[in-house]
Amino acid sequence: MASLKKFLQIIKIIIRNPGVLGYVYEQDNPTKNYVIKKYGLKHGLPTIDFLDLLPDFNETITHYTALSHGSQISDYSLLKGLARKFKQCRYLEIGTWIGESLVNVSSIAKECISISMSDKELQQTGSTKEGIMVQRMFTKNLSNVKHVMQNSQTFDFSTIGKFDLVYVNGGNQYKEVKKDTENVFKILKDDNSIIIWHDYSNLTGNTILWRVFAGILDGCPKEKLSNLYHVSNTMCAIYINKKLIGTEIPSQIPNKIFTINISSEKIKDCSFTAI
Repeated sequence: MASLKKFLQIIKIIIRNPGVLGYVYEQDNPTKNYVIKKYGLKHGLPTIDFLDLLPDFNETITHYTALSHGSQISDYSLLKGLARKFKQCRYLEIGTWIGESLVNVSSIAKECISISMSDKELQQTGSTKEGIMVQRMFTKNLSNVKHVMQNSQTFDFSTIGKFDLVYVNGGNQYKEVKKDTENVFKILKDDNSIIIWHDYSNLTGNTILWRVFAGILDGCPKEKLSNLYHVSNTMCAIYINKKLIGTEIPSQIPNKIFTINISSEKIKDCSFTAI
């Protein structure tokens, strides 16, 4: 009877918060066991501090909608701060959607290229009509942004040159992440180039999305594995050609604060048509 009562309590929790199921699965699934067995990374990547990476951090983030499927303000801030490290940054983004990250980086980078599925492909994969309508909403008219409407899984990356900064935020299944990772390592401009992957973990780094993590590891050249890290206060993993000091288990004790001056305005034209 006690076991039944406990089971019913668990069911109630799941009904109220379905996301719990995803959390449980991610913490105990075959992919996690695979990563630990092959790479020994039971706690994930070492975590480097946001401010060690960007000690002079001071950014303004615009075009933030605070809607689902977007990234965190700290993720966009990381990208924008890293773009400043390059004099004439050439930026590649895989998986743009509305364009929150791209519009922010484009204000710093000299040239930006986005690779995202076409509207037709998105429709075939089951994306909603609204989701397709707002594709490239913030970036379709920017002069330094080129949109390549193709699937990154089949795209010929040799046609677009080399890049300083790459953001991988396309499909988050293992095979998709692995393929994207293999491709972007081939188009880094030089030893200073940086790769960022979204959806590596939650903000604190203690809940890892193991299928994404496995895709990063298996797609990364073996000699580059020691240059992979999780960036604190973000959902991102990073490749950077530097030996940095990281912590094995991310601390849950705050060691920094962010100051946010927030304002909002209505979007004048909310009627969009698919491009």
